[in-house]
Amino acid sequence: MGSHSGTPEPGRDRVPVADVLPGLELHPLEQNETAIEAFVLIKLLDAEGHASWSYRTTNALNREELLGALVVQVAVLKKELRDEWDDDED
Repeated sequence: MGSHSGTPEPGRDRVPVADVLPGLELHPLEQNETAIEAFVLIKLLDAEGHASWSYRTTNALNREELLGALVVQVAVLKKELRDEWDDDED
């Protein structure tokens, strides 16, 4: 079983993103934006064919900054879901 904590197994080097997520695509960044770090949440099938979640990061991310970004994303998603719920009531 792979590491679902995002911590690589000893002796496993980092590889290009396309090698980890073959066949998957992301929306591009805006013109003149440059990616410097990434946190990727991945839904996968494990060796037994069960759906599971894992994450991977680029270099060692600042954990406080990552937590802040994730907290903001949760708040945005909650608002979007709440807005959709309110729209359904009309």
